[in-house]
Amino acid sequence: MRMSAPTRAALELPALLAVIAELTACDLGRREILDLAPSPDETDLRRRRALFEEVQRLVSLGVLVPFFEEPLGEIFTRLETGRPPVTGLHLVRLAALLRVTTEAVRQVREADPPCPALAEEITDLPDLRDLVRRIDKQLDRRGEVRDDASPELVKLRGRIRKLRDQIYGQLQGYIETHGDNLSEDTVPMRGGRLLVTLQAGAKGRLAGLTHGRSGSGKSFYFEPLEVVETNNNLQQSSEDEGAERQRILRLLVQDARENLSGLLQHAEFLAALDARQAATRYAERSQGRLAELAPPGELTLVDARHPLLLPDLAEMRERALHHPGHRAAVVPLRLRLGGEHSKGRCLVVTGPNAGGKTVALKTTGLLTLSHLCGLPVPAAAGTGIPFLQSVVATVGDDQDLLTDRSTFSGRLLRLKEVWEEAGPGSLVLLDELGSGTDPTEGTALAITLLEALVERGGLALMTTHLVQLAAVAMELPAAACAAMELNPNTGEPTFHLAPGPPGGSEALTLARRLGLPAAWLDAAEARLGSEHRDLRRLLTEVEGLRHELAEERIRVSEEREDAAKLRRRLEVAEAEIREERKTVGKRLKQDLESFRQTTARRLHDEVERLREALESGRRRGLAQEAAQRLFAEAPRFEEETEEAEAPLRLGGAVRHRALGWRGTLEKLDRGRAEVSVQGKRLRCSADELTGVEDGNGATPKAKPRPTRVTVSADQSAPEELNLIGQRVEPALDQLDDYLDRALLSESPAVRVIHGHGSGRLRKAIREHLKNHPAVQGQRPGAPNEGGNGATVVTLRA
Repeated sequence: MRMSAPTRAALELPALLAVIAELTACDLGRREILDLAPSPDETDLRRRRALFEEVQRLVSLGVLVPFFEEPLGEIFTRLETGRPPVTGLHLVRLAALLRVTTEAVRQVREADPPCPALAEEITDLPDLRDLVRRIDKQLDRRGEVRDDASPELVKLRGRIRKLRDQIYGQLQGYIETHGDNLSEDTVPMRGGRLLVTLQAGAKGRLAGLTHGRSGSGKSFYFEPLEVVETNNNLQQSSEDEGAERQRILRLLVQDARENLSGLLQHAEFLAALDARQAATRYAERSQGRLAELAPPGELTLVDARHPLLLPDLAEMRERALHHPGHRAAVVPLRLRLGGEHSKGRCLVVTGPNAGGKTVALKTTGLLTLSHLCGLPVPAAAGTGIPFLQSVVATVGDDQDLLTDRSTFSGRLLRLKEVWEEAGPGSLVLLDELGSGTDPTEGTALAITLLEALVERGGLALMTTHLVQLAAVAMELPAAACAAMELNPNTGEPTFHLAPGPPGGSEALTLARRLGLPAAWLDAAEARLGSEHRDLRRLLTEVEGLRHELAEERIRVSEEREDAAKLRRRLEVAEAEIREERKTVGKRLKQDLESFRQTTARRLHDEVERLREALESGRRRGLAQEAAQRLFAEAPRFEEETEEAEAPLRLGGAVRHRALGWRGTLEKLDRGRAEVSVQGKRLRCSADELTGVEDGNGATPKAKPRPTRVTVSADQSAPEELNLIGQRVEPALDQLDDYLDRALLSESPAVRVIHGHGSGRLRKAIREHLKNHPAVQGQRPGAPNEGGNGATVVTLRA
């Protein structure tokens, strides 16, 4: 994949990689992210996507790469060059690295379902557990050699302890004998030798060696003759101990150097794991996903957002780029290039200044590069981006004073790059095409370039203020035109991209909004002439129609979505009714069989009772009493009278049209109803309910006849609900439906999985549960229940 450095910079890929690198756990993963480049071929891109998906699945079960406080990369430089020397602490960090990769290898091999892409990555990874065991056995966590690291060291440590005890005993006796000549009764160590402190005036009175004056100058460090030999032995043993420790450390470093090739493989594996784990965390925070790998010549963005504008990433931008940037909500972008027989492969975007044209172009370019790097993109499902052989982008000023390059000459050189790279597998992104020179010549250059791009194939997105260029785009078979919308009432940009006729630049409107002097702007507008005013009025009318069509499209989309939801609910209700019919039939059969057996036993008892009564001479009332006893508990059929429908009224009785259950309407808000059914609250659409009237046409005030809603075992709600990746409002609607089903199935507790992410979804769910009438309590999940990425909900009985 071909991409020049100016294109990479113009689309801000380095800035995005720096932000994602803030989510890595070690310096190796950070370097891996910062060095990331688009895939050279489609096979490599598919491999990257598979690896990301497998790591994402493993990360959902637990952290793969824990945080390393100290850098790891310098260890390998020290091992290769020996400068600076490798210390014991470096070996301890190396062992920690190997433990992480060894555990990751185990998880990959035991994964269910399998992770074939990761399994291929670890095929040639050497087993270095023996090196880890040697390091752990001979070094403590501070990197110091353990006292029991070797038999020789154990022997030397024992000899040193024995000699010290011997010297302490000798010096304690010496202190008791010559205490008058000593300044203290302590036994200090100086230069590895155990000594006493001799008074300055007593020098020369006792036989021994002086080892210097104390700091106060009032005493000398003194070694009696009787301990000189023993001190010599102690010092020699201490030196032997130090030499043994150095030998052990040297051998460990030598082992590490001999396994350097394998260590580098483990380091590369750790770096790749850490980078993909960071990409997974980035996907959670940006609510992103892998874009679909679209066919060549087709690019679709659904609710795409520029990652450097997302408010949830402001803190990461502050750390990585030293500026938080945009914090307000981002207007999502919907864009389609190509598809449908290659119509609209080249899109020319017009519209007002500061209306979002450049942001749309940069969003398209940066998400395309992210996709080609195997990274997730902050966009909704349905987003598809193809593999591309080249990407060329010109954004902003290409002036370079050091090379004596003007703004327009710099832009022409970039357009030369576009001319050379354009082809079936290319994406061209051009900002303000045709600007920077005489409008007539700029228009001629722009139109010629557009025609060449259409002829050569590939995808292109261009922004311009040249209406003539947009008009040509509307005539070319593989080109199309779009405009950034304006609010027809306020004249302010909405930042929505709408296909259709070109929009005006609205330079004077923007100038007025920015507060430029009115007299200046009025005079400028007067110079434009009637033709320009007519064109502006026409564009305003077109913009109004475009806005109305967009609103109508949204309304139709919502109605279509509502109809689909209703159809799905009806299908579910129909399936529930079929299952209920089976359950009721089975239960009725069991009840009838039970009644038959019970009646047979009672009949036998009544026959015996009648025989005894007849034998005793009684005749009257026997048959009536027997019938009453036999049929006292027989089922009765009560015919229900049809009830007329009534309007919905708060506090009134209602009936569900499809399912038949009845209750009292407690709440009605924007088409959503809350109904009390036998002490339980159910939520549904108001269209699914009808009011219930009595025979006089009034809604009955008495409590409606209880209706038992039975949920079979097969229809019980699942024990958990997974809302990861959902937006807040749809997630809360899905949560309400789930709690209703869980309440009907008499589940004592359920688990709601929302993930960690930015915390917005978790906070919204827990706030919603606090006021939910079906919820008795809630708590974060235990470690084996998902931790703070899940909430365990206790339901009311």
